Amino acid sequence: MPEVTTPDQTANCILVDDTGTTRSIESESSASEICEAISHQHDVKRILVALGGAPAGESKLPVAEMFARALDADILFLHVLPRAVARQNDPISPAEARASAYLETVSARLHAAGLHAHGFVRAAASVTEGIVAAAREHSVDLIVLGLDVRGRVPRAFRQNVADEVARQTACPVVIVQPDQSARQAPVTRSFDEDSGRWGPLARWELGIRQVPIARVIGSVGRANEAVSGGNLQGSKLFLDTRRQRYLSVRSAMRKGVALPAVDLYKLGSGYYVVDGNHRIAAARELGQTEIDANVNEFVPLDDATAQRVFAERRSFERHTGLIDVDSAHYPGTYPRLQEYVDAYVARLEDADRTEGARRWYHRVYQPLVLAIHCRGLPRRFPGKQIADLAASVAAIADEEHLYGGTGDWHLVAERFVESAPRALARTDHAHGERASSRASAG
Repeated sequence: MPEVTTPDQTANCILVDDTGTTRSIESESSASEICEAISHQHDVKRILVALGGAPAGESKLPVAEMFARALDADILFLHVLPRAVARQNDPISPAEARASAYLETVSARLHAAGLHAHGFVRAAASVTEGIVAAAREHSVDLIVLGLDVRGRVPRAFRQNVADEVARQTACPVVIVQPDQSARQAPVTRSFDEDSGRWGPLARWELGIRQVPIARVIGSVGRANEAVSGGNLQGSKLFLDTRRQRYLSVRSAMRKGVALPAVDLYKLGSGYYVVDGNHRIAAARELGQTEIDANVNEFVPLDDATAQRVFAERRSFERHTGLIDVDSAHYPGTYPRLQEYVDAYVARLEDADRTEGARRWYHRVYQPLVLAIHCRGLPRRFPGKQIADLAASVAAIADEEHLYGGTGDWHLVAERFVESAPRALARTDHAHGERASSRASAG
């Protein structure tokens, strides 16, 4: 077993094993003994870490990293949303988009540290229910929990929560005391803070494109003021001249006046406002689901996989003219989608490649993505982005000769779930040489 380096947070950690026995983790020797004991009783391959989004709860991260290194395990980050806010009329709600982006930033730092980590969002009636369901669905071998507390919580309560989770999941649970000196979760995410977790970034200009408003989850430089696409009432932006500015923008949009595109930064699957907070807030209030934006995307320089996927996506966009296809995590996804687009276009008799690709997007891709969301595939396959799932489900349809758009995508999605391996595919985020040539991705 690798040498165990114990983080400071273990001074406030308690292990509850699957028999209900508790044990404190107070030193490197006790941590090593516990890791060895766990490995003898369980073949630990997956560690589930519940994150609520508040900085105080991130005291769990060094502890989870310690166990992942010692046990050579993957980490699954889970964020549980109340069912009432998890889904609205759109495939993804603003709350789910913010949570997904947060989990991406947390995973990015661990990728840079050489670990395999993915995040997913789950809706449940309670956090406990969501944790137990996720642990069962993904055959988790160890769970790391924190206490989202305000003030003092009796020790008996802490143990009872862990005992209940351990009893229902039959796996060890580690409880980590949160850092109560940390600030509360931000109202809107900060690009400066989130980008810092990704390490050195390359900036690419994508130009004007339509962006889902639900995916606008933060702001650049004004995170303490902006509410990035939310309701501005009650915020500082709603005072004095800014209030008048917002009302003027909303009035213009109601009248159909053409306004300049907003400026956004893209990091992972989330977008951050550089300029246009009022326009985004007004668009959301008026029921718009998309907005025209001038987008600059940031890609990790030291992540060879991310650089490759970005280059493949740019090649796909140039070849098909489609710039609305979702993000991917795995290399090879966009080349496969391009093959499906070309095959679809080849069957058309009255359309060129550009027009045929647009038909494929509206008649095949969008119904497919809707089925992916309705069947809950993102939570069933952590790490796979929507485009990855679309390519995988489309492969099932292709094998069964249903790919022409005539198939029942909900049924095909279920067939994919039944046939897909449950093990997480590990992606090598090796620190390759920093990409410097724009020709490869531009």
